[in-house]
Amino acid sequence: MYALVGVSAELAEQLVAIETGGEDAVHQARTGVRRLRSILSVYRPAFDREAQRAMRGRLTGLGERLGRVRDAEVRARDLEGLLGAESAPELVDAVEAIAAEARAEHERAHAELLRHLRSRAHRTLLADLQRFAAAPPLAKPGRRHPRRVARKGLAKAARRVRRSSGESLEQRHETRKAARRLRYAAEAVVDDLGREAVRIAAAAKTVQDALGDHRDLVLLARHLRVRADARRLSASAAAGIAVLAAECDQRAEGLLAGLDEKVAAIEAVAGE
Repeated sequence: MYALVGVSAELAEQLVAIETGGEDAVHQARTGVRRLRSILSVYRPAFDREAQRAMRGRLTGLGERLGRVRDAEVRARDLEGLLGAESAPELVDAVEAIAAEARAEHERAHAELLRHLRSRAHRTLLADLQRFAAAPPLAKPGRRHPRRVARKGLAKAARRVRRSSGESLEQRHETRKAARRLRYAAEAVVDDLGREAVRIAAAAKTVQDALGDHRDLVLLARHLRVRADARRLSASAAAGIAVLAAECDQRAEGLLAGLDEKVAAIEAVAGE
């Protein structure tokens, strides 16, 4: 139940892959941390309160380190992807300079992450996590009524997606996090709840993906404007940056089409 052994084992593999240069390992490890934290959060009543709270806190620290690396990596990639064959040379130079800053930030964060992964504290966390997963510290509801805990947890997590809805970027970020938490928690009990969990996970993923892409584009536009203001650009390059940023905002807005219906679908599926 809750797939703790499998998810923790995959996380350990991806953390090793980061040290050996594995492709997309940081992203996969970050996802693994998020999956574990979602399971511990949504199915909180199943576990000893203090044990699950302590493990979630330790995983949060690891996730933040992975996030700094991944965010810089995505920013550099997305900046480079803005340029086309028809882009003016001055605009190319400006965007490439901003992307180079993001790559440098990524390299610094990655080096810091590698130092942490080789530390005693990290090795201790992995060992403790494997023990936690192999013999979870279950509370009475988790021992006696795991399916009941799962269904109640998913229903509550689905309602939280709706309650977090709003129109500001941060409110939408909270909605995205709530949908992500629901998705990962549902995927963790597919073997137990079957099609019910699959449908909930699919509905939550739709909201998560739309809001994730929306946020990435909005933040990319902001970053372009901030970095352009900090540099001495020619009028042509500055105008080009403004156009790219506006295009990012426009694409982001398009991703919100039908969002209310997608959010409503989560509760509909979870309530069946």
